[in-house]
Amino acid sequence: MATVFAGMAASLDGYIQSASGDLAWLNDVMAPGEDYGSADTEARTGAYVVGATTYREMRGAGALGGVPTWVVTHDAGLPRGRDVRRYSGDLAQLVPTVRAEIDPGMDICVFGGGQLVTQLLDLGLVDELAVSVVPVVLGGGVRFFGSMTSSTRLELVECRPFPSGIVRLDYRVVRPEP
Repeated sequence: MATVFAGMAASLDGYIQSASGDLAWLNDVMAPGEDYGSADTEARTGAYVVGATTYREMRGAGALGGVPTWVVTHDAGLPRGRDVRRYSGDLAQLVPTVRAEIDPGMDICVFGGGQLVTQLLDLGLVDELAVSVVPVVLGGGVRFFGSMTSSTRLELVECRPFPSGIVRLDYRVVRPEP
């Protein structure tokens, strides 16, 4: 069964975007030649689940690469590509829907959008979570995590520091004992 994994880069104080919407703080820290996990992500991803804002950014950068992508949005006019599906239904049904349509040996990557990651995590639909902590304090902006109805326990799988100062933390979601 496909693993659902989510990840995001965040400032040390937990923001994924500055108050002005600027992402230069992220690009300024990333060092040429450092692979922060993108090669592994691309190799294991059979489908992306993204929010509309992230989709627009990825589409503009040509980053989707033909991988089936579900865009969570209520915007019926959202421009779509050949491998893009708009999803506006019950989020609890999204992961089973995606799993049924992709190669069972591949995984589902929830990419971008702190609100979407928070909602899926709160529904118990995320299996793994990666946070790349960027050595900058923004002081405000868009938070990685929003409000949740309950806490989610995580188990650290790996901690990888990079020469640029970015630290990637990979976690597995701990499921309650039945």
